[in-house]
Amino acid sequence: MFKHYVSNEQFNLQINRFINDQYENDPIVQQDLATIIPKLQDTESWYQSWYEQAQEKEKAGQWSLAAVYYQAAEFYLDSQDLRDQDAYEKYRSNFYKDYQDFKYEEYKVPYENSYLPVVKLITPGATKNLLFFAGYDSYMEEMIKMAKFMKGIDYNIYVFDGPGQGTALRNGLKLTHSWEKPIAAILDYFDIKRASAIGMSLGGYLVMRAAAFEKRLDKVVAFDIFYSFMDSLRLRLPYQLMTKIEQLLEKNQEEAINQMFKGMMDKNLDLDWKINKGMENTGAKTPYALLKAFQQYNMNPIMPFINQDILLLAGENDQYVPSTRLSEIEKGLVNASSIKSIMFNKQSGGDQHCQAGRRDLGFDAIKQFLS
Repeated sequence: MFKHYVSNEQFNLQINRFINDQYENDPIVQQDLATIIPKLQDTESWYQSWYEQAQEKEKAGQWSLAAVYYQAAEFYLDSQDLRDQDAYEKYRSNFYKDYQDFKYEEYKVPYENSYLPVVKLITPGATKNLLFFAGYDSYMEEMIKMAKFMKGIDYNIYVFDGPGQGTALRNGLKLTHSWEKPIAAILDYFDIKRASAIGMSLGGYLVMRAAAFEKRLDKVVAFDIFYSFMDSLRLRLPYQLMTKIEQLLEKNQEEAINQMFKGMMDKNLDLDWKINKGMENTGAKTPYALLKAFQQYNMNPIMPFINQDILLLAGENDQYVPSTRLSEIEKGLVNASSIKSIMFNKQSGGDQHCQAGRRDLGFDAIKQFLS
């Protein structure tokens, strides 16, 4: 279940995200949390606390747990911080030392001037193909770990970092809203004629964008729905302030927006992280340029082009996506072959972003949809 470890909403979501899928009831982890949580005051103490525990677990040969802690330690680090690459590399190396859920094969799919890293999780005798990817801040290893919830389905699962994610980002590929392009590259590389796809978090928009223009996709899962990038700001900023920002954007008031965001980011850890992470992912140099890029990530213009079978998952207390967006998307998918929607409430435990705290609920719905 989703737990309230700390008062900081962003910290709280990330702790649940990193811990609950595998270690919620692990006594060793609970002891570690008892040490870590009192130290969490800001992003620097966040890094130091998780990194120290990661080192201890790595020395003890507890590689899976060390990977979780290294991933947490890396989360808030700026990409220019020399500690960032160190924590990322240690996260990945420890992860693969202990990974045993699937037999797998690793690939580098050529893309633009670089490549997309792909891991194929093999289900013996599988007759179908499934693409699985994340969004704004996840790495494909996190998706690989979550794939355990889908063991036994009749699919080989292709997990990848797309542009703006993980290794692809670190190799120079910036985030794009035109997600049909990386999807097409992967389908072409493996000569896949038909595939289903799951997009997680921001991937809930990206997978729908891909479905609009890549018709080799048949069944499509938004895990969870993600209607508009601007929603994640709109939910956490006062209505009048967000209205002012949108008016300034419409008038291309670059300097005013940059000054406004500088002041807000200095006082708001969550906003500071969102904007800086966005600039890293997209290559935008200023908050204004980032918001202009964000405006391209919007479900409204693409919904009529989506004609596949669709599963929409949502949580009533998602801190990035208004729950009211579920009905808007349902109404907008006028040409979908079929639509299945689920809104998880607080009583179910799946009411948070991507069912953090009860990830099994989301995956149970996905397995039923794919069968």
